[in-house]
Amino acid sequence: MVDIHSHFLPGIDDGAQTAEQSNLMVQMAQSHGTRILVASPHADVQFRYDPDQVDRLLEEARSVAPAGIRLVRACDFHLMADNIEAALKDPARYTINGKCYLLMELSDLTIFANTSELWSRLEDAGMRIILTHPERNPLLRQRIGLIEEWVGEGRFMQLTASSLLGLFGPKALAFSRQLLDRGLAHFVASDAHDLRARPPRLDLAFAWLSRHYSEELAKRLCIDHPLAAVEGSAIDLSDFPPSAPASKPSLLRRLFGSRSDS
Repeated sequence: MVDIHSHFLPGIDDGAQTAEQSNLMVQMAQSHGTRILVASPHADVQFRYDPDQVDRLLEEARSVAPAGIRLVRACDFHLMADNIEAALKDPARYTINGKCYLLMELSDLTIFANTSELWSRLEDAGMRIILTHPERNPLLRQRIGLIEEWVGEGRFMQLTASSLLGLFGPKALAFSRQLLDRGLAHFVASDAHDLRARPPRLDLAFAWLSRHYSEELAKRLCIDHPLAAVEGSAIDLSDFPPSAPASKPSLLRRLFGSRSDS
């Protein structure tokens, strides 16, 4: 699996605070089936985003990471004027793996009326918008029509793995299901911040998607689309979402046995 949104780098935002915790998060991700883990520190008014510092911390994490997992850089980009101007000058500073996909977080307090126009400026510079955890945003939960509009304009939506398990509450779970039912969810990522409350695991969400929707949808959201984002390649939505129910043991079950249902 490919996890495009996590906060495992130590001491630079509200995620991992020590190198030990960071290393344990990477080990946890690898042991539960993640093969690419994207570091996406916040870029907002509270946390300064420095790609050189991120690269240094990534190299340190890679030096002690277990075999079988690849660590790459991105950021949790907040829609602010300073960020927009900086991204227009150097898109690769913020995008996933320096390619074209940009993780975008919106405020829980207000949705700018010109959000789509601001995104268009970034898109005109070659970036593709992935809106993170809309199911956790109380304003967006009341405006699914706006999400439909944004998706129709070519933007992507990323759900949080723990939302599917009910760990962000019933409203986040219910809205996740609405987005999934309407084909408005394109990625699932952990948005991991620690080892317990918000761990770097996708396997349980993969199993949940396989059980409630289909293994094919789980594969698209947890493997195929995230891998395309890391590689900077196009995402084909011509036959999305797949609707066939799961008819065989899930990929996670075949790989890891009963652990996927734990």
